[in-house]
Amino acid sequence: MTRWNQQVDNLTHHIYFRACAFALIAIGFFTGQPILFFMGSLYLVYFIVSYYYLENVGKRLELTIVDGQVKLFPGETGVIKLKVEQPSWLPVFSGRIQLVADNNIEFQNGDRRTRTSHLKLPFSLMGKSELVIEVPFIAKERGVAKLHHIEMQISHFIDFGKVYLQKNDLTKFEALVYSEQIPVTGLERITPKNQGTYPMRSSLFEDVSTIIGTRDYAAGDSFNKIHWKASAKVTRLQTKVHEKTSQLSWLIVFDIRSGNMEERIKGITNLLHHATKFNIPFSLIVNIKRVGTPSYLELPYGEGKRHLQTALNMLARLQGNSVSIGMPTFERITFQHALNVPYVILCGEGDRLKGWRMPPSTYVNLLDVENAGCTLRPWRTVAGKEAVNG
Repeated sequence: MTRWNQQVDNLTHHIYFRACAFALIAIGFFTGQPILFFMGSLYLVYFIVSYYYLENVGKRLELTIVDGQVKLFPGETGVIKLKVEQPSWLPVFSGRIQLVADNNIEFQNGDRRTRTSHLKLPFSLMGKSELVIEVPFIAKERGVAKLHHIEMQISHFIDFGKVYLQKNDLTKFEALVYSEQIPVTGLERITPKNQGTYPMRSSLFEDVSTIIGTRDYAAGDSFNKIHWKASAKVTRLQTKVHEKTSQLSWLIVFDIRSGNMEERIKGITNLLHHATKFNIPFSLIVNIKRVGTPSYLELPYGEGKRHLQTALNMLARLQGNSVSIGMPTFERITFQHALNVPYVILCGEGDRLKGWRMPPSTYVNLLDVENAGCTLRPWRTVAGKEAVNG
């Protein structure tokens, strides 16, 4: 429900009309002219009724966003549902609603500007009733569109008096526009012929951040894999058991500061759809600084349509002006993640990623933007350093 800042415009010329009304009443009373007295009294009653109407018609008026979130792709049509309720008996004969939203959506019959989209639409509402208004719009670009300003204007039913009801703070509505896809060539580089033949429980890769249990210590176990608390409880050495990760898992690393940001996001979107289609688990990390742990943006490993939707939501919310972490720190973070996965896809400019070190056991590719598409290129490691093979 939206609470309003109300401003009433009764127009200054009413002051003069009121003075004329009092003058007519006085002249009619003292001169015995009933017609003048009646005209003055009639206008005075009209003014009192008008003043009461403008002061009270908007006090209890309520506006609710019916659906708080809409998800769609560019080119699709969405609808904002507004429910207007008038609990009082005062009707709205001539009302108008003005909406201001982000410009990655375009209102039908509206005005799309540099940063915002505007729409003005009329409405009327009887007292003690409600009205649901459907506002159609078209998704234009990837991003999150929010309503930043809502204004209601209610005109007097006879003269030019108006009531302005404004809501300037952020409302609880957003249109989440997912990214489009552009083709990615070279996918055969990260789709082995034996895809799907190795169950995750027999994988050679482990997620060291996830402990699913312990077992008795065996000769050859790494010293840093000993679970000391569990060992103390059972009075014998226990080794940590980590969750296995798929041999086809992808780690997608996105540098938000690289050029052609939108094209790279479209390429990443294509990779995500491909991974979902072939049941390939994937994780996504972005060098956007965030509060908490981890201190960067991360989507943990998962697969399936629900995981894809979570990833698309994450990509839709990315903004190029976000605060990012430094590249040396991002390199260390990527290296630690890459220790546990067979395939890493770096999404960024080669110059910004030059000199990065990757684990020798990991197969690394660079997502490069080319003309109307993206290409996966091998990222070769020589003596611990890489060079981009064009």
